[in-house]
Amino acid sequence: MPELTYFEHLSYILPEVAVTLGLCLVLCWEMFSRRQDRTAEARRARGMETGILSLGFLAIAGVLLLIRFSWNPATVFGMVEVDRFGTMFKLFITSAVAVVIGFDLMDRRAQDDGRSETYFLLLTAVLGSYFLVSSYNFLLIYLGLETLGLASYALSGMHKRGRASAEAALKYVVYGALASGIMLFGASLLYGLSGTLQVDEMAGHIVTAVREGRSVQVALPTLLILVGFGFKLSFFPFHWWAPDVYEGVPTPIATFLAVGSKGVALAAFLRVLAMAFAGIMVFDDPSVGILNEPTPFLANLGGTLAIISAATMLVGNLAALRQTNLKRLLAYSSIAHAGYIMMGVAVLKPSGFEAATLYTFIYYFMNLGAFGMVLYFANQTGSEDIGSLKGMGYSHPWAGVATIVFLASLTGLPPTAGFAGKWILMMEAWDGGLGWLALWTGLMSVVSLFFYFRIAKMLFLRQADQEIAVVRTPILSGMLVVLAVFSVVFLYFDPLLDLAKTGINDLFY
Repeated sequence: MPELTYFEHLSYILPEVAVTLGLCLVLCWEMFSRRQDRTAEARRARGMETGILSLGFLAIAGVLLLIRFSWNPATVFGMVEVDRFGTMFKLFITSAVAVVIGFDLMDRRAQDDGRSETYFLLLTAVLGSYFLVSSYNFLLIYLGLETLGLASYALSGMHKRGRASAEAALKYVVYGALASGIMLFGASLLYGLSGTLQVDEMAGHIVTAVREGRSVQVALPTLLILVGFGFKLSFFPFHWWAPDVYEGVPTPIATFLAVGSKGVALAAFLRVLAMAFAGIMVFDDPSVGILNEPTPFLANLGGTLAIISAATMLVGNLAALRQTNLKRLLAYSSIAHAGYIMMGVAVLKPSGFEAATLYTFIYYFMNLGAFGMVLYFANQTGSEDIGSLKGMGYSHPWAGVATIVFLASLTGLPPTAGFAGKWILMMEAWDGGLGWLALWTGLMSVVSLFFYFRIAKMLFLRQADQEIAVVRTPILSGMLVVLAVFSVVFLYFDPLLDLAKTGINDLFY
């Protein structure tokens, strides 16, 4: 990596600076404008102003990230790796939060009071995510994870909708604190093994421990670290919080938790695996790895991840069959999709990581669309129950057709991007010696068809119990159509796969 001057270091973190300025300005704007007028109209105007202000700073950060994507990788302040892998996931969270803010501005049921605080917390989560996906020092990884976590806890707790919602938020905080503490303990054990908190410097010590038969010294901290990331990714058995929290918070916040938070947690997990455990992985290019031969530890780690993947798919899909609330159903759906993503990680090869990254990008479009569908129809009916969708596909044809596209993509049906992403994951698992997991994924996809079809059936095969006045929301309808188009267009997945390969290449090579 090239040596950088102090100002060159700063130039590499300009997106972080832009987001920091944005969240400070949003907070100050709310503080000073609140003193002037406290009427309902003023609160509504403040919410709109701070929302647009937040979108502006996210746009600035996005442009800076796009410019930086062509730069050579560099190490900033000895703890942050600025490379294309981190940059593409920063673009991921930036655009996801921009869509979430757009959803919130169009949520007819949202409270006008508290919107500015919501946008402040979302920008705080973005800032924490930026450091989380780029750091290769466990201390900064933990700080990034906690910044993201604390913002998420506050977002889930400030919008209480009854006792159940408050209880769900409390569970989220308690379980999140426990998972973070366990992960920190695992990092301390790795520090005891290697004498460093730099993830890349741990690789040689891990190889030595595995070579000398001291695999237990590596296995225990690895499992503890897996707990911390497992909570954020909501895979089995760390998924308990997701359904209750998703159901209890407003739809835009649930969208952020399901898409943005999960995506950056995956990025951090992949970086830790690639940097700390690359020495014991088996590569097609013998010049890359250190051992480059199968070991019992590698087989056990891959097997553990594969079992977690299979169990997560099973729990998510079976639980979703019984749900009547749309957000709760999508919560279990997102748990199942975490299992699909973990299938690529379990291969423990760059190609498997590429497949997992590709599927995460596709998941971004189809899940944003699915939650946008919930928001759209909740604006029309005032309900988030599946039964409220009866006949809505005929009175809202564009949104209805877009919803069918999202559901088909989530199921993995051709000709959607979800089919392409899932197919590549299954092929990687098959080639990586996890053929049983690929077949299991196919079976779980068949199971998922049943609960996704229930939504489609309500939209087009059931008559509405009563006529509901149509509420025109052209911007939200347009967003759903655009997301649906992307959910089909990326059946041709080569551009996304090339992007994933570029990022993973920076991790390993």
